[in-house]
Amino acid sequence: MKRAIEKFHLDRFQEWVADLECGHVVTMRHNPPYQECKWIGTAKGRQAHIGDVQECVNCDMPVLPESLNLLEVSPVYKKGSIPEEFYLGYKTDLGRWAKIVVKKGLLQFVIHSEPAQGFVLDERLFGVLAPGVCHDIKPAMGDVEFYLEYYQ
Repeated sequence: MKRAIEKFHLDRFQEWVADLECGHVVTMRHNPPYQECKWIGTAKGRQAHIGDVQECVNCDMPVLPESLNLLEVSPVYKKGSIPEEFYLGYKTDLGRWAKIVVKKGLLQFVIHSEPAQGFVLDERLFGVLAPGVCHDIKPAMGDVEFYLEYYQ
């Protein structure tokens, strides 16, 4: 989904990040041929790009319906204890939603919709599993800790 840039800030790695109108952020780098942003290194360049539109993949995450009630919370899964079904197209039961909450690390989350959507989840971005849809949940790199909240 396209969102306007409201401002820029430096992240903990001293890289410029665009703050989008939706509240999400996008790291901006001059890294040809993948990303062309020569202007990111100067205050004048950044100022000139306030209001530009960027793709926000985080806005494509499904949203939990407001009328749901929390049913249960899974145990905390770590890299060695993730159920095999999470790697192979996990589905919740019909009428049952789930929210993936990452406590530590990075988690790869794929929604097998048409077209498929992929996300990297962390402590700031949670994943949403819609009922009856296949999802892959696996570590992106290194150690990870996460749990699922189930709603109906």
